[in-house]
Amino acid sequence: MFFVLMVAGCTTPTKRWQHVQKTVVWTAMVSAAQSPDYFSPDPRKRWIVTENNVDVNAKQGRIIIRRKLARSLKLPLQKEQIDRRDWIFVIELLPDVIPTATFKVPESQFVPARSADEANRYFSQVDMLLHPTY
Repeated sequence: MFFVLMVAGCTTPTKRWQHVQKTVVWTAMVSAAQSPDYFSPDPRKRWIVTENNVDVNAKQGRIIIRRKLARSLKLPLQKEQIDRRDWIFVIELLPDVIPTATFKVPESQFVPARSADEANRYFSQVDMLLHPTY
C-alpha cells in the first residue's frame, strides 16, 4: 500500500522507503523525474509531457523539475476541454538514515489538490521502479 506522509504543520508530501538503500532510492527518484509516466485509467489524470527539464544535484540530494503538460479531454456529455499546465517541483532526498524524500511546489503555483496528485503520481512511479511487482 502507498502512503504519502504529511509533515506536521505544513503540506509538504513526504515519502519514506524502509529497507531500501539510499543510492537505490536516489537512482529511482532521478529516473522517475527524467521519464515521467502520466498514463492513468482515469482520463482526467492522463497528460502528455510536452517539455521536461530536470536539474539533478546529487551532492545536495535535490532534483528540480520544470515540466509542461497538455491534454485534450472529452468526457461524456461535455465539450472537449484543452488544458495545459506548467509545473516546477523541488524534490529532495533528506540526509535521514531511512531514505526520505520531500516533494515541494513553489507557493506561486500552489493548488493543494493538484500538488497532492502530482506528489502521489511521482512517489508511485518511484515505488514502481523500486518494487516492480506493485
